[in-house]
Amino acid sequence: MSKKKKPLAPPPAPLPGVVDAHAHTWDAQLQPDHAEVIERAWNTGLAAIVQVGCDLRTTLASHEIASTDHRMYATAGLHPHSASDLAEEREPIEAAVASGGYVAIGETGLDFYRNLSPPQEQHAALHWQLDLARRHDLPVVIHSRNADEECFEVLRQWASEVGRYLGADREIGMMHCFAGDLELAERYMDLGFSISIPGPVTFPGNDRGQLVARSIPLERMLVETDCPYLTPLPWRGRRNEPAYVAETARFVASLRGIDATEVARHTAENAARLFGFSLTSPGETA
Repeated sequence: MSKKKKPLAPPPAPLPGVVDAHAHTWDAQLQPDHAEVIERAWNTGLAAIVQVGCDLRTTLASHEIASTDHRMYATAGLHPHSASDLAEEREPIEAAVASGGYVAIGETGLDFYRNLSPPQEQHAALHWQLDLARRHDLPVVIHSRNADEECFEVLRQWASEVGRYLGADREIGMMHCFAGDLELAERYMDLGFSISIPGPVTFPGNDRGQLVARSIPLERMLVETDCPYLTPLPWRGRRNEPAYVAETARFVASLRGIDATEVARHTAENAARLFGFSLTSPGETA
């Protein structure tokens, strides 16, 4: 007897104006039906998607995807997993950034959980990208895993040297998929970073993430998917996609006891300010 298939979770309810501040729709998991994935995002009400590069190939792919719709934006970066490739990738990534069309540098940072590149090479790649961001007056997208204090110290020193180089009212970067505690979030905000809330905030027992999402100022919060990873409930266990950021925003609103449209509006405005783009009105097309 064949097993009964579980019913599919319903599609996300529309939430006009929300922004996915960190997506990887160039990933192979999202390529077979990529057009439908993007269409679902717009149908859910997304105002923008930030496509994040992790090496030269995906930096260029992010730019290519973003060029297909004025509501998508690209970043250029070298992920800590690929930091060992810095010698080969540095020059062509710098050339891509110099050619324009990117709204941030990263995803960069430190990942001592997997250590797919040695720590010293991760540090070298991170320092190079922090310098690249300052030279091009772009914010940074930071990945930190099992490296809370090490990453904070690098960014503290850098922030003390460069200051609020994008202007007094604009953040210098985002802490992508933030998984630290509230005290660390507050220290990063003091440096000039936004805190990005991912799908796992919806998981039962994620008390630390839920405290952060409940407590930090809405004016310093972003929401993201990190698709195709970190899928929120009720789609946990399947690939993530930009449309599902609406459920993350909706869950954050429930934690704070406010309407989801407030979370969507604030986090979208924060993303637009950080990355330097203009928001598209819900339903507006190119």
